Amino acid sequence: MNRRMRVPAAGLLAGLLVLAPAARADFATEPPHPTQGKATRVFLTDDNGAPLGGIAVVARYRPGSRVESADTVGVTDPAGALEWMPRDAGLVTLQTAGGGPAISRNLSVRYAGVPLPGLVIMILAGVILYGGVIRGFQTLKEPVPLPPDT
Repeated sequence: MNRRMRVPAAGLLAGLLVLAPAARADFATEPPHPTQGKATRVFLTDDNGAPLGGIAVVARYRPGSRVESADTVGVTDPAGALEWMPRDAGLVTLQTAGGGPAISRNLSVRYAGVPLPGLVIMILAGVILYGGVIRGFQTLKEPVPLPPDT
């Protein structure tokens, strides 16, 4: 026996509304991907998208690591905005401090240029890797003595 269950349109709509993402308080940055040492505008909004003014903001560099550090970015103006100049490249968590809602957001801050220590390590790793491959091919070219037949 094959029965089909009918879902009323109102029930379907209510189910979709429950599954739809709700607006939430959040940080936004302009430009979207901050760069080390360059001014970035940070905007803070509440659950309804209204600006949150007078809220202190802290930047935690490399959160959760042994070298984690924090800087106070500033306090948002009445339009919910403030200027921030990222001090270091890498993972940064912006979060509210003190009163107001607890809001945080992880950001990836880009390097202003090519990091020279990283470039040197990459070149060194390439030399070691390809040097080993070349040595391996040279070894394969040499005749391998076969064991005597028994």
